[in-house]
Parts: sequence; structure tokens; C-alpha cells
Amino acid sequence: MGGGEEEFIEADNAEAIITTIEHKSHKIESLLKQYKPVEALKTALEGTQAMTGDERCKTAHWLVVHRAIMAIKDVDGVLSSLDPEYYDILMKCC
Repeated sequence: MGGGEEEFIEADNAEAIITTIEHKSHKIESLLKQYKPVEALKTALEGTQAMTGDERCKTAHWLVVHRAIMAIKDVDGVLSSLDPEYYDILMKCC
């Protein structure tokens, strides 16, 4: 497998991840409209294991997480009540 093929596969994977993040963004907006910011944050943090080193993916993911965090009024309270797995993910993506 040549270097060009590996880059192509990585690009395809990145596009798939971007599409997944876009779908996740719609779900988060729906949760925020229902006044469920904690659920929105958890949704934003789920599935980050599939993230690649692609900067577009990292940026798109951060924007979704940021959107959910900005809707939370008591950030300190929410962060202290997060399950350790979510807190760990949040610390890794910031």
C-alpha cells in the first residue's frame, strides 16, 4: 500500500467522522431546545474513540462540545457530577 492510498483512506475516514459529528450536532441542538444541556454534553462527548488526527475532525468535535458547554448555566456543578468517563473525554479534547 503506497503513501497516497493511506492518505486517501484517512481522508475517507475523516469525511465519515465529520458526517457523524454533523448528525450529532443536530441531536445536540434538539436536546438543547428541550432544555437538556447535560444530556447534550454527554452526547457531544460520546463516540470520541473514533477520532482521527485530522484537524478538521478535532475542530468539528470541539465546536459541538463547546456548543453544549455554553448552554449549561452551572458548569462547575455539571462538571463535578459527570461520570469519570465523560470527564476524562472532556479533558482530552480541550
